[in-house]
Amino acid sequence: MARDFTDDDRGKSVFDYQGNRVGRITNVENGSGTVETDDDSSLTDKIKSALNWDDDDDSHELRSDDVDTIDDDEVRLRNV
Repeated sequence: MARDFTDDDRGKSVFDYQGNRVGRITNVENGSGTVETDDDSSLTDKIKSALNWDDDDDSHELRSDDVDTIDDDEVRLRNV
């Protein structure tokens, strides 16, 4: 589990565990980040289901439990 999200994480790219970009952090509230997914995102149904992103929205809540690492430039999702 990574640390909670902070305001400094806004704008960071989000990648799945294989290195595919899925979107970017657009908002942070109460330690969770909001991810706006890319139109051409290659998120698999398995990843969407594991993150509870089963709807057709373009933005989704991302909890630190779902994240492997957060560094200066990117957020990397854990392997689900």
